[in-house]
Amino acid sequence: MKTSKIFLFLLFVILATTQSTAQTTTLTLQDCILMARANGPMGIIAQRTFESRESSYKAFVATLYPKLSLSGDAPGYYRSINSIILPDGSTVFTPQGQATSSVGLSLQQQIPLTGGSFSISSGVDRIDLLDTRSKYYRSNPLSFSYRQPIFQINTLKWNEKAQDLQYQMTTRQLAEAMEDCSIDITNKFFSLSLASMNVENAALNLANNDTLYKISQGRFNVGKIGENDLLQSELAYLNAQTEYENAKVTEQQSKQTLLAALGLPLTTNISLHEPSETSSMRVTPADALARALNNRSDILNFQLQRLTAERNVEQAKSDNGFSAVMTANLGYNQRAPVFYDAYQNLLDQRQFSVQFDFPIFQWGARTDAVDAAIADQQKTETSVEQQRISLEQEVTYQVARLNLLRTQVAVAAKADTVAQRRFDVAKDRYIIGKIDIPNLFLAQSEKDSARRARIQTLWDYWSTYFRLRRLTLFDFENNKSLVAPSTQ
Repeated sequence: MKTSKIFLFLLFVILATTQSTAQTTTLTLQDCILMARANGPMGIIAQRTFESRESSYKAFVATLYPKLSLSGDAPGYYRSINSIILPDGSTVFTPQGQATSSVGLSLQQQIPLTGGSFSISSGVDRIDLLDTRSKYYRSNPLSFSYRQPIFQINTLKWNEKAQDLQYQMTTRQLAEAMEDCSIDITNKFFSLSLASMNVENAALNLANNDTLYKISQGRFNVGKIGENDLLQSELAYLNAQTEYENAKVTEQQSKQTLLAALGLPLTTNISLHEPSETSSMRVTPADALARALNNRSDILNFQLQRLTAERNVEQAKSDNGFSAVMTANLGYNQRAPVFYDAYQNLLDQRQFSVQFDFPIFQWGARTDAVDAAIADQQKTETSVEQQRISLEQEVTYQVARLNLLRTQVAVAAKADTVAQRRFDVAKDRYIIGKIDIPNLFLAQSEKDSARRARIQTLWDYWSTYFRLRRLTLFDFENNKSLVAPSTQ
């Protein structure tokens, strides 16, 4: 009866699978990666992060272009008792009421080369004296202004260099995030593949152990085996039932995890097609290192760290030394009670000043601040060098691991075939009474281990393959860089 139930159950599974084939989507590893990058949460987050950083960079670049502004004051009302100094030097308190308004147009341009700023402006002001019911206009038809810091660091130039490096990093970080997505999907793909294999293997083991248990019962009844062998066979059958149920739960969990990562509904029916072959590419450590040092965002990050440390040293020297700011203005202006007269017979307007600051004695603050910045710079250099060495070691290790796993994949596939054949032979020999039950179960255990080892080795190979791509941002199989061209 138990044998019949198992047979009917397996038949039901086969029929159900056959009927749902039209609704089942078969996915390869590459299919899953492409879907996850386009629609999965990791791919979407990576793309949105890139877009946010790209927009921030464009916003910075926009500040380097000329800025045209229209500004003004709406009519403002003012009335108060103010102190007025008379021509004879005496002071009287007189009520005053007035309204003021102004409008101006200016064009401003920062100069990254010098760190200064240049502007052209034009505007007009109006004041209404409410007590006398009179009004006056002051015009400023054209005015040129220039402001230039002297003996100070060029903040705009430093910021421009840092922003350029950060933007280049952004494009490479997008490629790295996509490779992280590939690694994540590879792990989830093979996790489900291994879980499905375990279900299939557990179902076969359940059927085999049921058959073996029935055979053991017959042999025990005729006295060919002892009760210990019968109990061992029954225990194996019960364990096979438990393993099958556990495998089904694990498979369902792995499937939902993969579907969520692909951005698909959790009710989607999918089946996986395992990669049958490894990549044919051959990678040398020297080539991989060259690609990594040319493509990785970490390399640009090293440059940014050095740039920041160098800037901090210059900033410390500038903040504690002589500094000055030169301001110059040249233009025309006029005043009149009539608007049009305010633009007649213009008078020139000039202004020039230099403000400076020269610390005389600071109790050693300048030296200490500069020494601290230099110490930080040296620390940064040491840290960057260690990070670079770690990167080179990781690249070299992954290349060696990938080349090793390529061979191990073939070995694991051969071992799986041999172990399956050995189990089939052992099963046949047990049925005819040539070997005992422990040897049969040993062959079954080795068969199961070989099947899992084949999937695990294939898993290790492809995760290492995409990890190497992530480390180098280079597709060695197609001989092309994974870094998108800069759009700046």
